[in-house]
Amino acid sequence: MQNKIQLSFCITTRNRADFIGEALDSIISQAGDNVEIVVVDGASTDNTTEVVGQYQKKFNNIVYRRLEKNGGVDRDMATAVELARGEYCWLFSDDDMLKTGAIERMLKEIKTGCEIYLCNITACDLQMRPIRQRFWLSRKIRDRIFNLHNKSDFVEYCNKANSIGALFSFWSSIVFRREEWNKTGFLEEFDGSAYASASVLLSFIKRKCRLKYIRDSLALWRSDNVSFQNANGLVGKFLLDFDGYWHLANKYLSDDLKMKDSFFGVMMREHPWYTIINATSFIDNDKQWATFKDKALKFGYGQRILNICYVLGRFKPLVSMAVTMKRKIIKSRVLATLDAHKKFLLKRH
Repeated sequence: MQNKIQLSFCITTRNRADFIGEALDSIISQAGDNVEIVVVDGASTDNTTEVVGQYQKKFNNIVYRRLEKNGGVDRDMATAVELARGEYCWLFSDDDMLKTGAIERMLKEIKTGCEIYLCNITACDLQMRPIRQRFWLSRKIRDRIFNLHNKSDFVEYCNKANSIGALFSFWSSIVFRREEWNKTGFLEEFDGSAYASASVLLSFIKRKCRLKYIRDSLALWRSDNVSFQNANGLVGKFLLDFDGYWHLANKYLSDDLKMKDSFFGVMMREHPWYTIINATSFIDNDKQWATFKDKALKFGYGQRILNICYVLGRFKPLVSMAVTMKRKIIKSRVLATLDAHKKFLLKRH
């Protein structure tokens, strides 16, 4: 008799043969027969098929589906969930890595039967060296269950959120009950938005949505390997967030102003004024600025603050220098913390 699959890792990939092996290694090294990995390949032109094939020889519970054409990340992830057999699904990025003990921890957590589990992640550079911890909620919040189908809990949850990661924008941190996902299914209106998965998960609040927040980081996020690395891409990332969450709010929160305002507040904490300055430093024409400003105003950013940010953004070399310095400071603090932790462990042993 085949063991019941409790947890399915759902991964979409395209031309990431150089990275997906590390992701699969990190999962397989701690997975048992009750865990499966579903990989949907959006018509890769590199040797992804061969790489995944090697891991299929090591671990029986890998489902690999190579598509004839790239369907886009939204549709491909929905396909991965459709192929999954687990009671719960863990949306996972093809270039991230699972931390040791993460599967054991999550299998214990899902026994509580919540609809969604959200853990934190550790941001890393391209070589997977830790840069900083990402906390989706306030650092003061410990492990806790929020009933997001309840208005007061939803508002409190959003008010405590530091990042749109709390609103399901970061894969590798999200685990959910597959049966609940299937009640909504893929929403065509969000196809191509990059927030189709978030739209399905947010739909849970219309029924029953107990979210267990796990303060610990259970995954390593290769943050230097994102798709928005060039100048135009940074502005595009902001506009993608603005459009995606505006659409989500209008679909699920249009009848409750308080819930909608708290939801929009998360965006403003994800992109505070100094990140707006950085983004505006890449805006080089009035039309693009008008579009950016109009979308930001809808989320509650003040017109005066936006205008000041735009003026400061004209000093691009200084902005670039400030961003570089901030990154170095964050990295040095993390390295110092890790070094202190290693010394502490050596003393104990």
